[in-house]
Amino acid sequence: MSTPAAVVWQKNPDLAWREIDDETVIISPHDSVMHELNDTGSFLWKNIDGKKSAAELAELLVENYQVAPDIALSDAQALLDEMSSRKLVVTVSATGGVSL
Repeated sequence: MSTPAAVVWQKNPDLAWREIDDETVIISPHDSVMHELNDTGSFLWKNIDGKKSAAELAELLVENYQVAPDIALSDAQALLDEMSSRKLVVTVSATGGVSL
């Protein structure tokens, strides 16, 4: 089930990450698992800042990748849900705190 488009996301502060060419490599220090993001995933990762929702991230995809808005939103939500399941991103509550 997809998280609502209005939910605001931020990177999990416990992670280490680095950009290599057009890709992003994220390391989970607790379990030493490495995650690689392609160009589009890396673009979204760079824009996850604790202030943007999936809908706002999708708007950036539309502007930068000339993709249809409904497809951009579906793709952004799918990636955020996948990242959330792997504990790479966390939601920000209405009070500004992190929800794990």
